[in-house]
Amino acid sequence: MADPRPLLYTDFDGDALDTPAPLVGRGIVDDRHLDRVPGLAAVIDDPTADPSDRLYACLALTAWGEERGYRAVEAAAGPAPPPWRGLPRAPFGLVAAQVGISDAMAERKGTEAARLAALRALVGVADREDFGDQLGAAIFTGPPVAVAHDVVAATRRGLQRLDRRPWPSFDLPCQLVDILEPLVAVDEPAALALVGEIVRRDHSPRTLGYVAFLVATGTTPIADALAARIVAVGGPAIAERLAAARLR
Repeated sequence: MADPRPLLYTDFDGDALDTPAPLVGRGIVDDRHLDRVPGLAAVIDDPTADPSDRLYACLALTAWGEERGYRAVEAAAGPAPPPWRGLPRAPFGLVAAQVGISDAMAERKGTEAARLAALRALVGVADREDFGDQLGAAIFTGPPVAVAHDVVAATRRGLQRLDRRPWPSFDLPCQLVDILEPLVAVDEPAALALVGEIVRRDHSPRTLGYVAFLVATGTTPIADALAARIVAVGGPAIAERLAAARLR
């Protein structure tokens, strides 16, 4: 088993770290990260390694625009359980965030195709994995047009899931709204039609609040109609949220 301490818990100057998070961020601007790529890839592949270390190895390689990191993301979104299954936070959200912020690194390293494949794989499990509000932001860097069909397909599967009880343990309605927001600029009528289907299934204050931010970006009469609909359902609180969103 590869020892993760010099790879993840030691910074580029040789000082010990309590958590690998600072290393992941520093590596984006420090090319000394290249020396750690082979070792971190070995940690990802090691089934005996700690799940948290395997996750951080994936986060690091993904943030640094490495093809090996993107391939690990694709594999984690596949049919087999991801290596970090069972960790208390929302690891898929952390992974999505790194895919999102790595756009410049991927362009620099020529790994844009692998990055897009990883993003599409993540969108493909948006109806069943918890992304903690991070996937929509990653889609904005996609660019959105490149994953539009994947988002629509995931949303339709999510709507089918909302037709059954019990719902998932995470907030699926809000997650679906989150991934649809980047599509407003690509195909506003289609995005808003799907959002309307979400509202038909769930009009909780939290979901309506997400929808308010989305419809505030719309420019068509369809957006105005949906805005009026959520205000009629949600009352003054949603009206205030919509007004604030329109001022952004």
